[in-house]
Amino acid sequence: MTPIAGFFLAIIAGWIVREPRRAAATVILPYLAVAVVQTWAIGNGYGISPPDTVTPLSGAISYYVVQLAFLITTAAIAASLAVVRGARAGGLPVGPWYRAAVAAAVCATGDLVLLAAWLTDASPVRVHSSEVAPPAQGLAGIGLSLVGVVVLGVAAVTVIRRRRTNLPRPVEC
Repeated sequence: MTPIAGFFLAIIAGWIVREPRRAAATVILPYLAVAVVQTWAIGNGYGISPPDTVTPLSGAISYYVVQLAFLITTAAIAASLAVVRGARAGGLPVGPWYRAAVAAAVCATGDLVLLAAWLTDASPVRVHSSEVAPPAQGLAGIGLSLVGVVVLGVAAVTVIRRRRTNLPRPVEC
């Protein structure tokens, strides 16, 4: 659930917020909320993975490292998209904090919709298996995140290079 939610959070934040650092910061709390709900669900038997995937902490460190990797890709996608969108001087003529607040509100609303959809269909899983492939939405999220990081990373690097080459040269006396 976290990769697909993180991807959509990053797209929303990167689209609305034009400052890369603020866009990356905007996705952190909503992403952590999704990760907490997912961790709770797995720990209480609502996931395909067995509950010992997330507890005890000492034995489940790989789960938390993977979640950190997904958080980093989410922040990278948001920042890269903000760089690309920031190069195009369009959008709302409002301040950066207003855009960040709007993006955070949209992300939080999306999180609540995802949570409500999950709660209406949630039931404990009878047989847990660590040998089963991840759910389709998990695989889609991983694929979208990888493609998003690569494509938007290349686009952001291109924008940054263009900015550097188009800078006016200092006048020598």
